Amino acid sequence: MCAWEAYDASVDPFTGHTEDPEHAHLFRLDLTFRGLVNPPGPLGLNGDPFDPYAYGPSPVVGFLDLDVDDEHDTGGELGAAAEIRYLANVGRFGRRPYGSLGDRAAASRGGIDGDFYTSPQYERSGADFSLVLCGCFTPTVLVLDGDGDGLFEVDERWLVTGRFFERAQGYRDASAAFNGSAPGLYDPMVTLLFENDSLLGVTTVSLVWALDPTGAAEMAGAPVEPIDLDVSNQNCLAEALSDIIDGANGGGISGPAWTLVKRWAGESPWPSTDVSNWGHMTGLFGMPYSQSEATLYAWTDTLGEEQFADLNGDALADNLDESLVRSKVYADDGTTADSDGLRNGTVTLPNPGWNFDRRDTDGDMRIDLFDQRPYGPLGDFNNDNTVDIQDFIAFLNAWAARQPSADFNLDNAIDIQDFIAFLNAWVGG
Repeated sequence: MCAWEAYDASVDPFTGHTEDPEHAHLFRLDLTFRGLVNPPGPLGLNGDPFDPYAYGPSPVVGFLDLDVDDEHDTGGELGAAAEIRYLANVGRFGRRPYGSLGDRAAASRGGIDGDFYTSPQYERSGADFSLVLCGCFTPTVLVLDGDGDGLFEVDERWLVTGRFFERAQGYRDASAAFNGSAPGLYDPMVTLLFENDSLLGVTTVSLVWALDPTGAAEMAGAPVEPIDLDVSNQNCLAEALSDIIDGANGGGISGPAWTLVKRWAGESPWPSTDVSNWGHMTGLFGMPYSQSEATLYAWTDTLGEEQFADLNGDALADNLDESLVRSKVYADDGTTADSDGLRNGTVTLPNPGWNFDRRDTDGDMRIDLFDQRPYGPLGDFNNDNTVDIQDFIAFLNAWAARQPSADFNLDNAIDIQDFIAFLNAWVGG
């Protein structure tokens, strides 16, 4: 992401160069995926047909969220929209974001309760704007380079137009914007460039959008229009922010929307037109199902300040995180949270796929000793990063002394089954 200057923004906004952020009127965002991915077709929403694979066999869906004021306490989504964003789903990948956002990330599906006022507050993502690949509409496609068969393929370049960029919908009740997809939503028509490079083995999705009215005029190839809150004419980040700042200053807003917008009161939109002032980005991506399902998306990737198997958000995957796996098994094994109902060292999660738990690091819908693998070989009992005779001796001593660490299979008992489980892990290295 960078401040951007296009040579002729009204003709080709994607050809240009980076610019000094303090003086730029446009910004550019490039999102690169390994391999070949294509634009998503419609998912049967808002009156469109269900045809997600209309443009190829690998449609990419998801959301890249931008924090343009570097403030976690402004911005976010509400209701069902919040449930398909990063903080509600990063736990599926055995990850917890670093810093204050980590407290707002759902550790399990049980944390996604639809109640804005309960923890974790996954609705309060700090996101002010989002790149949206949702399959919510049928886009308009212009093929720049390709064979014209309607499928996005290797080394093709397409321009795809639709409502792919939006201000956070959680701001809606503070907004007077009009001519978006609904009153109060600031989601202008924008154009994305999908470009595949077979030599690099990647597909890049690019967006160029206006930071201020000057940039909006450049992209329209017309004189500068004043800020008027009309999403259908010249639009820009400064206009979208001025709208919600006016809403915050005017008051009369209550509930979750006020929580998300109130810190904009008395602020100016102009510092946020300098992209060097922007804060974190988070992302959640995947693919749609091939048939219409109650769940729209199958998530595959995240983007954020995170590390796999870091369960406590301290930027390390270590023994402290491993202890959280063990604690979860001891707390829930054989309870109503365990769908097999047995005290057997395994917590089996109900409702596979829909459900998740951050401590299920291997994603097999069971929390057990195998979820400790990210922290080192299971047979490395003395934690010296080597599986050798010293581990066997250390385990044997702990087992004979009935030390808690000798409960190798996590069934809350120290017996011959632990010895067998350890021996299998030790032999396997």
